[in-house]
Amino acid sequence: MIMRFKYGIEDNNLTFGWFEKELYRLPQTINKRFYSLKKLNQINIGNNVGYLINQKRFTIKQLETKTIYINQEVQIIEDKDVPF
Repeated sequence: MIMRFKYGIEDNNLTFGWFEKELYRLPQTINKRFYSLKKLNQINIGNNVGYLINQKRFTIKQLETKTIYINQEVQIIEDKDVPF
């Protein structure tokens, strides 16, 4: 399966992408540390909904202003022949 991220957010050298109206941390290596693909959970911020990104809380409206065009693809291996 291929996930295509057209829009996303960059924060502290980490890239996050929107896929089907949900936010994901994209796989990348920074300073010999590998960050895997991860779906972020929505949190409540007062009366609004948002996400926790790098230990900072952002509402959907704040993320809307930070969203940029990233155009990245991530391949996910899903097969009965592999153990994961």
